[in-house]
Order: sequence, then structure tokens, then C-alpha cells
Amino acid sequence: MAVSLVNRLRGLYWELNPPLRRAARRLKTEASVTLHRLRGLTGRSPGTRVVPASAKGPHVALPQPAVTVIPTDTNGSHDPPDTPYLAHADGLDELPAAHLEALLMAAAAEDLSWVAGGWSAPAPGLYGPSGRVLREPDVPQTAHVLLRRPDGADRRDPVSGRVIGHITSKERCTGLEPVDDFDAVGPYRLRPDGGRPAVLRRPWRPVDEVLAAVPEVDGPRTALFLLPFLAVGGAERLLFDLLEGLRTRYRLLIATTDPHTEALGQTVDRARELTPHVHTLGDWLPRPAITSAVRHLIRRWKVETLCCWNGSVLFYDEAAALRRAFPDLRIVNQLFNHHGGWIDHLSPSLIRAVDTQIAVNAPIARTLTSERGVPGERVETIHHAVATPAPRDQDRRARLRRELGVDDNTVVIGTFVRMHPQKRPLDVVHIARRMADEQVHFLLVGGGPLDAELDAEIRRDPPPNLTRRPMLEDASPLYDALDLCLMTSDFEGLPVFLLDGLARGLPGVAPAVGDIPLLFADDGGRCVDSPGDIDAAVAAIRSLLDVEHRQAAGERGRATVAVRFGLDRYVAEYESVIFTRLGS
Repeated sequence: MAVSLVNRLRGLYWELNPPLRRAARRLKTEASVTLHRLRGLTGRSPGTRVVPASAKGPHVALPQPAVTVIPTDTNGSHDPPDTPYLAHADGLDELPAAHLEALLMAAAAEDLSWVAGGWSAPAPGLYGPSGRVLREPDVPQTAHVLLRRPDGADRRDPVSGRVIGHITSKERCTGLEPVDDFDAVGPYRLRPDGGRPAVLRRPWRPVDEVLAAVPEVDGPRTALFLLPFLAVGGAERLLFDLLEGLRTRYRLLIATTDPHTEALGQTVDRARELTPHVHTLGDWLPRPAITSAVRHLIRRWKVETLCCWNGSVLFYDEAAALRRAFPDLRIVNQLFNHHGGWIDHLSPSLIRAVDTQIAVNAPIARTLTSERGVPGERVETIHHAVATPAPRDQDRRARLRRELGVDDNTVVIGTFVRMHPQKRPLDVVHIARRMADEQVHFLLVGGGPLDAELDAEIRRDPPPNLTRRPMLEDASPLYDALDLCLMTSDFEGLPVFLLDGLARGLPGVAPAVGDIPLLFADDGGRCVDSPGDIDAAVAAIRSLLDVEHRQAAGERGRATVAVRFGLDRYVAEYESVIFTRLGS
């Protein structure tokens, strides 16, 4: 089928969208800056605000070596080599492998006199990381600082340095010591004599140009996975299962482009267990500098394949430019939905730039070829997979159900999703109200942009049979409490939540979207024809309340996962796409 006029117009819109959005962002920033200044004039004391501004080129590359690591116990007798930056040796081996590289990228991006890094929990708002940066009590503070060697230049920059956050859990931050009080102007520290202007425009420089002389690193064949963030969710679970299967044969890099926020949780700690190359660029760098940092990583680590995992604004904006900059780079894009989400953002230049579009289900593959104009040889369908879980822990099941206040005869129905409009979590509340007089209990777990709206709706008319819990870094123990899995999404690819449930013998109820009908093809669950059909969802749940029917459906679902959705198949298929030909 030829590409429809609607899809041609949509593709043209996304072709023109990046420059339009850049112009809109500039206007929004200037309006915000003007408002900030007006507040200062009215005596409301807004304090200093730092605004990124592009520095005029050409941008001189730092001479190599860029960093000298020096001991801290020299009593002033050590004369360090004449390199641009110094770092202290003590404690460096206790920090993440990407720590020193992060400090250097931040210093290069803004020509800073010093950069300090430490641990930080995700932010409660939009612009993580949160507040104060912390350090391990047994690691000297100097191990966290990259300091520019005095170069004799007359520097009148009011900013002396800044801090960057190496995201970790709130629990890890408990008991750690602050590096310093670095909250003078967000992450920036002003010189004591620098004054407190209302607005400070901070020049940024392309990281890849300033670090152009940093040598490339030989090693195994290398892939870079690009994500918006490492949240708690099915996409991250799938990535980690893939990395676990590939990491002994390849060098694997992860780069995130957006700040980590508290509502989404974080899995950065888990990523660091699988690869030392974890770069949370959205937390380290000014937004405009992130693309140049990706270019630096591709060159330095000799990346063979760039894989966009679960969508990224940066990727969709910059894929064509990355193709021009690295003609031999293999570019792979993964798509989770056949309508809505990232598939609607495909532009002609992005389609040309991407070597392989990975569809996680058959509807996505059909849509790419028949409606979006992607050549069939550039589309691969790879279904999700899950590991075989451990047997249910009966003691934990009993404890969790006591915490929920339910007895053994109550059917516990779980929904573990991101609180996003796509997932329709409010439908779970409506279903719970409809079944308030029946022997069922709903467990709704997750966080996201709908948190406030969802919690307000629950407070308005609290269902007595609903328990709401926030996002958890690992929700897998909660499956032991469940008898049934429920999804209410508008659209899906192949939900990991349902796969996890079926692998444990828990049947599901979900809309017939994406490849969910394939999951239930052997009668391991019940499909609802239309998302948002509360009556049909309630009827489907009721059809599985009988214990014998429910257990039989669960066993059929467990067999489906074992036969069709095993991890060995999943890893082998991704390996074939990502590392398809040596040197390609």
C-alpha cells in the first residue's frame, strides 16, 4: 500500500519540527528570563539564574593528555605536568568508571575552573538531579574534583565551577556526606567577588570539538544504547536482559539524554552492574551540549552501532546529522507501538538514516512498511522475552497479602505500570469501584506524570478494595501476592508486565492492542476488544475468578512464554541485528 497523504504530511511535519521546536524553546527561555528579571525589579529577589548560551567558535581542542592524576600526599613538593586539568588519585578506584570522563566532559562543555561530582538521588521535580551532591564517607573529597591547572589567563568569569550528579537511589544517599554547599545557583558556584546578577548567560562548547584530541580506545566491537532515562519499567528490564547476554563478548555503552526524576524511579545502579560505560548526560551537561557529547562517545569508543532504545527526542532530531558525521555507523531504532508514541514521529530523513527499524510486534512491522514507507528489508520483528522466574515464595505471599488486608480467598489483581495517559491507570480505579462488593482486591503500583491526578481521584472516592503504591525499583517480589494481572492501556507493544505474570502462571486481562492477543493465543488470558471499556474489563476479570479456571489459564500462559518468549532467542536475534556484519 502506498504511503497515505496523511502519513506523508505527518512525516513532513516531523522533518520541520526540530528547528521549529528550537525556535520555540528560545522564545520560551527569553520570556522566562524577562519574567525572572521583572521579579527582581519588584523586589521579590529571585536570585541568579544561569542560562546556557552558545559560545562563538572556533573551539580549540584541549591538548593531550587533558588530565593528570596526581597523589594527594605530596606535601606540596610534587610539580604536576603542564596539562589543562588535574585530578587527585585518592579514591578514584572507588568511583564509577565513567566518573572521570563525566568530569572532563562537563569541564569541556563550559570551560570550567573546576567540576565536582558525587552521588545524588533523582529529583522530585522536572530538572534532576536533586539538591546536594554527596560523597562516600571513606572516599576523600578531592577524589570528586577535576581542577583546572592555573594557566595565567585573566579569567573574569563569575562562575568558578559546578557539580554533576551521579544518580543513585535515595537509600544509597542515606548517611553520605555532602561534598560542599553547592546550591548557590543550582549546580553552579559563583566566585565570591562575582556579584549576583539576575541572569548569567553561560557559554557552552561542543564537547566533541573540545575533546577532539582525546585518543580513541581500542577494544571489542562496541554498541551505544541511547535512552531518554533509566527509569523503572519494562524497557529498562528488556535492555538489561540483553546486556546480560551480550556483555562478555562486546563493549556496551549506555547514554541517557534527560534528567532523572523521582517519579520514574531509576535503574542507573543496575546498569552500572552490567557495564562501566554508563553516561547520564542529561544530568551532567547543559541540554544543548548533549548531542556533541554523544558524538564524542561514538568517536572515542569506536562505536559500531548506535541503538535508540525506547525512543529519545535527541535521536529523532539528530539521527540524520549523526549519519552524516559517521557514515560507517550502523543506526538501529526500536519501536514499541504501531500508533501513538515514536512511530508517529518518523520523518523522511530519519527513515533514510536508520539501517534497521526493530518492531517488537507484527502490527508495528506492518505499519512501518505499509503506512510509513520504510523498506521491508530495513524492518526486523523481535518479540520481547523474560527469564524464567523463581518459584513463588509462599511465606512472602502470605506476608504481602496480610499487608494488603486480604484473606486467602480474595483474588488479588495487580497492575504495575508507569502512571502515564497511555496506560490509563484511572481505569483501574473505576474497575475497582465497580467490583467493590466482590471478593477482589486491586494493587496499583507505579509512578509518572499522572501521579497527582490519580491520587486526587482516589482521594475523591476511595475504593475500599484498592491499594496504591509508588514506583519501586524492583516490583518482582509483589507478583507473589497476585492471582491475576490487569492492563488497561490505549496501546502497547508486547508488555513485559504481562510476560512476567504469565511466566509465573498468572493469567492476564488486557485490551487487544499490539501483540497482546499473541500472548493470550493459547487461552492464557482474556482480551478486551476496546481500551476504556470498563464493562468488558469487569466481565473478563469475572470470567477468571473461579480458581480452577484461573489456574488452568495461568498454566497455559506459562507454557506460551516458555515456548515463544525465551531469553536465548531474544538475545540471539538482537545480536544479529546490532552486530550484523563486521565493519558494517
